[in-house]
Amino acid sequence: MDTRTTSKGSRISRVLMTALTVVLIFLFFDIMSLVADIQGTARVVNYAGLVRGTTQRIVKMEDAGLAQDKLIEAVDSYIDGLRYGSDDLDLVRLDDDAYQAKMTELSEYFYDLRDEIAQVRETGYQNTDIIAKSEDFFQICDQATKLAEDYSQQKATALDRLENIVVANIVGLLALFAIEIVRALRTAALNRQLQRKVYLDEATGLPNKNKCEEVLSQPEPIGPESPLAVFVFDLNNLRTINNNLGHEKGDEYIRAFAQQLAKTQSPLCFTGRYGGDEFLAVLRNADAEQAAALLDQLKRNADEYSQAHPDMPVSYAAGYALSSEFESPTMRELFRQADKNMYIDKNNAKIAEAAARQRQNERILKQVSSLGFHFSNCIYCDAKLDQYRILRASSSMFLADSGNYSGAVEQFASTLADSEQRPAVRRALQLEALRKRLTPQSGPLELILQSPAWRGRVTVLHLDDNEEGALHHFVVALEPFSDGSASEKQQLSRYYDQLRQSILENSGGYVDALLESAQEAYSVDLTNDRLEQVFFAPDGGFAEPDMQLPCSYTAFCRRHSGSITEGTLESYRLADSSEKLLARFKGGANEVTIEFCETGSDDNLQWLQKVVLMSQDSQYRIDTQDELPVVRGIVLIKNTSAFHEQEQAEKRRLEQALQTADSESKAKTEFMNRMSHDFRTPINGILGMLNIIGASEQDPVKTRQCLDKIQISANHLLNLVNDVLDMNKLSSGQAVLEQDEFDLLELADDVESLVAAQMLESDISHERYRKDVQHTQLIGSDLRLRQIMLNLFSNAIKYNKPGGRVGTYITELSCNGDTALFEFKIADTGIGMSEEFVSEHLFKPFTQEQNGARTRYQGTGLGMSIVKTLIDAMGGTISVQSTPDVGTEITFTLPFKINDNATARPERAQAAPQAKGSLSGKRVLLVEDNDLNMEIAEFYLDHAGAAVVKAWNGKEAVQMFASSKPGAISLILMDLMMPVMDGYEATRAIRALDHPDASTVPIIAMTANAFDEDRKKSKAAGMDAHLAKPIDMQALLSAAGRFCE
Repeated sequence: MDTRTTSKGSRISRVLMTALTVVLIFLFFDIMSLVADIQGTARVVNYAGLVRGTTQRIVKMEDAGLAQDKLIEAVDSYIDGLRYGSDDLDLVRLDDDAYQAKMTELSEYFYDLRDEIAQVRETGYQNTDIIAKSEDFFQICDQATKLAEDYSQQKATALDRLENIVVANIVGLLALFAIEIVRALRTAALNRQLQRKVYLDEATGLPNKNKCEEVLSQPEPIGPESPLAVFVFDLNNLRTINNNLGHEKGDEYIRAFAQQLAKTQSPLCFTGRYGGDEFLAVLRNADAEQAAALLDQLKRNADEYSQAHPDMPVSYAAGYALSSEFESPTMRELFRQADKNMYIDKNNAKIAEAAARQRQNERILKQVSSLGFHFSNCIYCDAKLDQYRILRASSSMFLADSGNYSGAVEQFASTLADSEQRPAVRRALQLEALRKRLTPQSGPLELILQSPAWRGRVTVLHLDDNEEGALHHFVVALEPFSDGSASEKQQLSRYYDQLRQSILENSGGYVDALLESAQEAYSVDLTNDRLEQVFFAPDGGFAEPDMQLPCSYTAFCRRHSGSITEGTLESYRLADSSEKLLARFKGGANEVTIEFCETGSDDNLQWLQKVVLMSQDSQYRIDTQDELPVVRGIVLIKNTSAFHEQEQAEKRRLEQALQTADSESKAKTEFMNRMSHDFRTPINGILGMLNIIGASEQDPVKTRQCLDKIQISANHLLNLVNDVLDMNKLSSGQAVLEQDEFDLLELADDVESLVAAQMLESDISHERYRKDVQHTQLIGSDLRLRQIMLNLFSNAIKYNKPGGRVGTYITELSCNGDTALFEFKIADTGIGMSEEFVSEHLFKPFTQEQNGARTRYQGTGLGMSIVKTLIDAMGGTISVQSTPDVGTEITFTLPFKINDNATARPERAQAAPQAKGSLSGKRVLLVEDNDLNMEIAEFYLDHAGAAVVKAWNGKEAVQMFASSKPGAISLILMDLMMPVMDGYEATRAIRALDHPDASTVPIIAMTANAFDEDRKKSKAAGMDAHLAKPIDMQALLSAAGRFCE
């Protein structure tokens, strides 16, 4: 943007300078013209005076009798020149009307005066008016002179104005010149700055890659007369610093090295940053000694810096190439050679660092062992730098080799702990907490953690403090607990991890390392078939304790083959001779693992694993003075009987799980087949009835029958959907048991009200019984209790006989002061169930007794499974007594906490279907955004005699209620999912209004959100009840009637 503005200003400035220059040129010509005019005007004034003087002389001379014809002609020519201009007299014509008129008058008067002079010559001047006329002529001359002078003054004034304009023009040009000069100076400065940016690395202050490339791109070969050395430097550990400490620290690390490198600069030495972590130096007139001196100087600089900054010491690799060692090389060729040499140095540095780190690890692990610990997974941590690196790791280790410790804590919490433990893990393992907890005198910090994928212990050990006495280094170890469920493969992987760690960490105790993971180890010369040594673990081995060594490895194996079980003998024979193992080694295998089963001395079977690790070295024979290749092997024997026992147990468990899964799969398949049938049957019925209605428009009786059957089919579809959704939530563990306050008898009355219409329709009578119910104000999941009671009550009606009976019983069995135990019983006179179905299948999901009587009553086979699952979750029991064609009695018990803070409500009268007239004359605000749902609900309410006021979203409902008079709206039916404002927000807004009825007006949720959490959410928003769509007319009127009494 600045560049475009500057360019535009420059163009404007140049245009203005051009314009002013052109104007100045025109002004110059105007001034020249004016100067010429002024000069001509001055001569006119002079000649005008000369006409007067000459005429005066002529008059005097003529009066004296001396004729002056030449003077008269001269005056006449003067007057003509003054009038018209004259090249001979160098006179200009004045473009002034007054002056020209006066000159005309003067010319005419001069002719008259000439006539008068002629009379003077004839008669003498006494007899003429020459004196008077000459005076008049002189006066006219004076006037003409005055007009000429005025004209000259005008020209002078115009010249002054032009001079001012010229001065202004010149000032403007000078200003523009000054602006352009300033702009040019700024452009030059910007160019210099840009040039510095092009060739300067801002991060380090050294020349950047562009400058380095310019240096390296010199095409001329380097001759022996001007030798030079090209150096390439590459920073070590920059990626680690960036990843662990952040890029700001990485930039600081680069700047630190650049500062040390810059100290080596001289007129003969160029240094620059080639890019990233790579730097370039060129030393002219250099030989090998001078090149080495430069590297020594840089090393001293870097060492001094590293001593002053131990938290981030400078480490780099360097390589150089001398032009004197090549024949006419180019700069680019020397650079490539120096780069190769640098990577050699880098590899050597990595080897040295790895060796130093290995020695440090050994010291740390010995310190850990001295504290009495041996870990398979542990990290070495620096509290000062907030860093860690892997000290020992198995194949299951989930951390990177090194990184940020605080980030590792977060990974510990998310991987090793469940959601409840995570906050405590984060607090315990953060550095601030460890600085307070870990001291040289404190014991280890131990955390027992578990998650779905891990269970074990995290141990934190103090190692040392810094100079200030604060925690510096510590170890965090992960110890998984074994529960015996690990597979053989997992156990073997763990065994190999331990073996590998032991060998790597015990360079001075190789055999001890092997025996840490195996009970027995053999040293074998396979080339010469010689078993040389046998090492036993402290708990004993499997070889013969008195065997003579060395001996034949093949013979040793063959002697033991007799105790190998027949089923594993082939596996044993894969490694029972040196010849076979040598063949495997020549084929490219350096490790052979077999497993076999052996009969012990006590006739017990034991599984053994045999691992042969093979390698080749050279053996020098003194007698032949020759080297012979020898293949040697380490044979490890480990008892794996426990693995196999676990494997068998796991196999049995898997078989049982497979049978269970197969059974459940079959049950689900049967369920899906029945669901397909059960969904299609009512849908087919609905479609068929609609077709019959369409063909029977003139038959109201037939239409009514079809509508009744459509109602039955639709209700059955709704029950199917509800049961499937409930069972899905229960099986996935998503069901929530709320702990809400409720009145037990009120809840029972509500259940009775909900099935009252069903009882009337089926002509079922109901009797209820209450015994010893001392506590009705309870705390628990009233929603789930209502679901259980509704399910059982609906079944008692559905599977009853016409004119049958249903009895409900509530008995308080006991109370310990805090909790009351209730027994609920529902007995019917229905079709009953067989004893075999009750005992074996009743509570299994997707099951339903298959008999002619029961299959007439449509069901999903999920209801009783849902009931059983809920009762178990609520800590209750359930029992069933049923006799076919006689009836069923279901008894269940549930404990509930007693609500001591609530006041007991008086027992209410037996619930009955709400009379339709209860809404008559009531004004109901119906809030619904769906046209069809609005029409259905409005029909139900109109049918009940209510006056309906409609709102199409929550915002309209709030506005209509706020503007209503007190008592005008008796009830609000509120949909939940609406545009503009949903039902929850609208309810909260209504409850918050400054309106007399805001807190008391009944609000009933009327929504397709039918789950328990939706009911709870609507209650929390301030609603009084919850009706699930599709809305049943009786349920709607019953619920509305309860709040409009």
